[in-house]
Order: sequence, then structure tokens, then C-alpha cells
Amino acid sequence: MLEYFNNKLITVIDGRHTKDEVLNMMVDLIAKNSDALPNKDEFLENILNREKVGSTGIGMGIALPHARCENIKKIVVAVALLKESINFNSLDGENVKLLVMVGAPKNQGSEYLSLVGTLMRAFRNKKSRNTLFEASNQQELIEAIAELNR
Repeated sequence: MLEYFNNKLITVIDGRHTKDEVLNMMVDLIAKNSDALPNKDEFLENILNREKVGSTGIGMGIALPHARCENIKKIVVAVALLKESINFNSLDGENVKLLVMVGAPKNQGSEYLSLVGTLMRAFRNKKSRNTLFEASNQQELIEAIAELNR
């Protein structure tokens, strides 16, 4: 799982933002710091359309916005810790503090689904979640993510 993470795609977001603003910020982060996304507008549209189908707020303070897209070159993962939690219409009603965005090419469906499942299982561990939530800066967040697979 950790092979998909790139330190340039891990961030801490300060301030109060809407769900759509945060999703847009994360797509921008991927576009600026990765060669995986030649058309960020199409990917953002796919992410927003996926949210319309049903919230990707998986509960426990975590959202896993994800989409497959024709023009993505490879699987990409971005992580954002929110200093101000937001309403994501999560199944458990909890606000979201951590977003993990996953994008994948259309032809990598099984690898993509496997990664999303692995991420969901990793976040079930309360100690791991709390370590992520308690990170005060990007470096601490990167270190907490590195511990997920252990």
C-alpha cells in the first residue's frame, strides 16, 4: 500500500473549508506534484460526480474520495489532514478530519479496488487513526502514514 504514497501529496489544510473546496484543493495538489494527472478538471468532475452517488465519508472521521478516469496515467493517492473538520455526510454522521483521495486509470480496476479496501482496513485501527489525527504538521502526518503498514 505504501508504494502509492508520495510525500508531496500529503498535506495539512488549515482554516475552515467546504467539502467541495477541500476536494478541489486535493485535486490541485495531485496536479501540481504528480505526473499522473494531465487533465485535473476531468478528474475533479469524476470525484464530484462520485460524491453525488453517495458520500465517500467512510466514518470514524475519514473520507476516501475516489474515482477512475480515462486520462489518469497511474494510481495516485493524496492525503489531507484538516485542522477544521468538515461535514462530509458520512455514514456515521461524524465530521471528517482526514481525506485520502485515490485516482486510478479505468483499466486498473482490480488494483484500485484492492488499494481502497486495504486503506479502509488500515483505518479501522483506532490507534492508527488517532496518530494520524494528532499530527500537527506535514512531517508528523508522513510519519503516521508510514506506520500504517506496520
